[in-house]
Amino acid sequence: MLAGSGCFGCGQPARRHLKCTTIVGVFEMSADEWHTWWSIRAGDRTVQHGRWFVLSADELHPLGISRQQARTRVRRGDWVGAGYGYVAPIDIRDPRPYVVRRRRHAVQSTAAARRRRGHVVSGRSVAILHGLPTFRVPDRPELTAVDPVGLGRHRGTSHIYGATLTPGEQAGWFGCPATTIARTLVDLGRHDRWDAIMAADAALCQSLTSAAGIDRALEAAAGWPGVRQARTVLLLASPDAESPLESITRLRLHEGGFPAPRLQVWIGRDRVDMLFEEHGLILEMDGLAKYSDEEWRREKRREVRLRKLGYRIERVTWDDVVNRWPETRGWLRDHLRLPARAGWNPSQKSTSAGGKVWL
Repeated sequence: MLAGSGCFGCGQPARRHLKCTTIVGVFEMSADEWHTWWSIRAGDRTVQHGRWFVLSADELHPLGISRQQARTRVRRGDWVGAGYGYVAPIDIRDPRPYVVRRRRHAVQSTAAARRRRGHVVSGRSVAILHGLPTFRVPDRPELTAVDPVGLGRHRGTSHIYGATLTPGEQAGWFGCPATTIARTLVDLGRHDRWDAIMAADAALCQSLTSAAGIDRALEAAAGWPGVRQARTVLLLASPDAESPLESITRLRLHEGGFPAPRLQVWIGRDRVDMLFEEHGLILEMDGLAKYSDEEWRREKRREVRLRKLGYRIERVTWDDVVNRWPETRGWLRDHLRLPARAGWNPSQKSTSAGGKVWL
């Protein structure tokens, strides 16, 4: 049985929740590091007896492994169940819970693709396969039928989308059929703005795709449901954004009508996350990793240098941006000396993919 969906950081229930404490962890493992981890496991002889890191019950028999032995290995944590007749003969354990959750979802997704011929891994599931951040791990693998048969259908343990897929929009992940990164970003943008901006920024930052590639994918999706939203969000994507918090903050600022900040700006010998140059305001993304005493002293000396140059410095945390945005928006507006309630139109409410209002 698949685990319920939750935030990619802490695995809490699938809603925008309070006090996620591991959001910065996603970027501790780049897409290259993610791919390298799987590449090493792909060389294992047991793994090679199956396909796409999972083995069926029939594929266990030539190895001399009974179903009971496989279940014992899963129970001990040496292997992982991949759902309905499939097991992944790899150890996905890691001290970082969000990494374990994403690895488990990866093998569940490849097993789902094995069960359903003519389907490719897509959406948030393939973003995870590619090593891109998503706001949360979906509660079931997301697949697209190459032969469109309808939209948004749940079938057993998978969510099946029906959409046109050209050969150029399909790629492989260790042989598993998957959508390309550019097509993946468009799909994410059509369904959830937060997933899209986080993944697009990361993909551009790590040179996994290009702005031109994203433009071509958007052109191919012209007229599809949600493509206008996707185009708006993906036009904001920047290779200069270096964390999911930066990505979501920029999206919040854009939707709130704030002036666009410059990203990763050098001021003397110090680099700042966001600079509102005309307002003399520096906005720093305060990750939740704890500073050591020496790091804290360096950070204070850095702030002193910047303040001496006439800059004001403010900081935002994940909680400020995700859960307390109305308050954060208010004091940011004051610090930028913007007109009262600037950028907020009560007829244009910001909604998540689930339809809940997030202002």
